[in-house]
Amino acid sequence: MSNHLFSEADHAELYQKYRPKWNAEFAEKVVAFVKEKRSSPLLRAVDIGCGSGQSSEILAPHFQHVLGIDVSEPQIAMASANNKLNNVEYRVAPAESIPVPDGSVDLVMCLQAAHFFDFEKFNAEMDRVLVPGGCLAVAGTIYDKFSQDELTRISHQFLHQGPIKDCWHERLDRYVFTEYRTLPMPYDGAVRDDSMSFEFDLTIPQYIDLVSTYSPYREFCRRNPEDNGAFLQNLQKSLYEATASTKPVEEVIVHATFPIFLLLVRKPEV
Repeated sequence: MSNHLFSEADHAELYQKYRPKWNAEFAEKVVAFVKEKRSSPLLRAVDIGCGSGQSSEILAPHFQHVLGIDVSEPQIAMASANNKLNNVEYRVAPAESIPVPDGSVDLVMCLQAAHFFDFEKFNAEMDRVLVPGGCLAVAGTIYDKFSQDELTRISHQFLHQGPIKDCWHERLDRYVFTEYRTLPMPYDGAVRDDSMSFEFDLTIPQYIDLVSTYSPYREFCRRNPEDNGAFLQNLQKSLYEATASTKPVEEVIVHATFPIFLLLVRKPEV
């Protein structure tokens, strides 16, 4: 699992503030799949690549214990500092070596993270930790679709055609932009769900804050320290001009949609 893309302390803080929040509806859909073959109480869930903890929290009402793991120490520190749930804990650990006993997990969930794993080792780890009939849920999202097509075009031009285009990790191209259709899964019979999305209104500066958390932008900053925020300033200026609004940029609201793709698969019971 790549461990440098989200490791800085300031990135963990931005992640906690600005990333879209996975909601209860998403959790209920995942848990409903788990319960199709699990009549006993759900004891343990593991959230891999938990970041600053927002995704782990949505599992808390459904499991006796939720463990969120991430390779980033700052992300885990942020998650632990903000944790107010008695049945949720966070630990630094890779996806390929989960600190739980064999056959002890009802659900492993990975949101916007599975594309970075060592698939051979990860799939073997799934076989080790999942109970018979236990489930793996992996999900991701495609960035930046606005209700105004011109805003979508500008965003994609900046993020995929400009100076940042070479900063996208090759695994994002291979797996995320194909909506996980080529993602290796540990078991046959995966169920796909494309019915959900993040939808919200936000100001243009709030969108710029979100872009500042993207791993390609963080990589761009590492390669171009002299940029000093100019890339984001130019993106904000272009988006604002495209709205043709006479309001201050801080007051211009745009509607963004982030389609979610979800894969669910179950470990055989025998």
